Amino acid sequence: MRSLLLCALLTVALLVMGCSAEKPAETKIRIGILPIEDSLPIVVAGDEGIFSKHGLEVEIISFNSALERDAALMAGDVDAVITDPLAVILLRDKEYDVRIVSICLGKKPDEGVFAILAAPNSTISTVKDLNGKEIAISSNTIIEYITDVMLSKYNISYKKVEIKQIPVRLRTLLDGKVDAATLPEPLASYAMSQGAKLILSDAMMNESLTQTVIVFRGDFVDDHKDEVKKFLESYREAVKKINSEKDRYREKFIEVARVPENIANSYPMPEYPEPEKFPINFYQRYLDWATKKSLISKEVAYEEAVADI
Repeated sequence: MRSLLLCALLTVALLVMGCSAEKPAETKIRIGILPIEDSLPIVVAGDEGIFSKHGLEVEIISFNSALERDAALMAGDVDAVITDPLAVILLRDKEYDVRIVSICLGKKPDEGVFAILAAPNSTISTVKDLNGKEIAISSNTIIEYITDVMLSKYNISYKKVEIKQIPVRLRTLLDGKVDAATLPEPLASYAMSQGAKLILSDAMMNESLTQTVIVFRGDFVDDHKDEVKKFLESYREAVKKINSEKDRYREKFIEVARVPENIANSYPMPEYPEPEKFPINFYQRYLDWATKKSLISKEVAYEEAVADI
């Protein structure tokens, strides 16, 4: 009798162990974000349990600078980030396998988030007035890219002044120590509230010139394609909720994007596009600029840099 009981217990134990072995371990997705308006759908999907509803465990890691975010991605400390296509091209040129899985913001021109502004007391009021003037930028970044692309249609020359830290660039502009500067939103709007003059922005163009994108490490895409699909579906659900209830999410938007208090009431929320494959025509413009600037040593093919999820 005792031996029969022991056999029965052993059988149950083996069955339990077998079931445990067959249950796959849940994959955690670690995504790095910056305090920018592009991050809102990720935050909403996390706060409201949308990721969990789709069977995902997602850890949202906040960084204060693109440098910190990119370092974490290169080190494998995060699996995904929101960044720009130029950063992807530069990383892939350095042999880092990162891939764009979806557009984020910038599908339409009015989603643009960069502007060239003149100092408050300068004599600059039009694009032609920038001829021969200094423009503060951050070289080899999307800031320099958008400055060159927006001004390429005008027959002017300008001197670029390197100021990498955005708050320092903003202060230098407002103090009149440079003629002009290229700034991202919402700091561009804040600068205008302090007297800076808007000269040109990508939101004023007749085509979309800048975008942000959702990027995953290539090995993660290869090993966890289903999870990436679920992530994008969660993102889609969050986008739909935000777009349909903007008043409800406005306070969270102001918090996430760190919109300065004095412009918080007037600063507009974007219409977030649903996730989709990043278009080749958008990608090619960044590639052409990076090639012309000799920032890359080889062709960074669209098919390799943009995943087909």
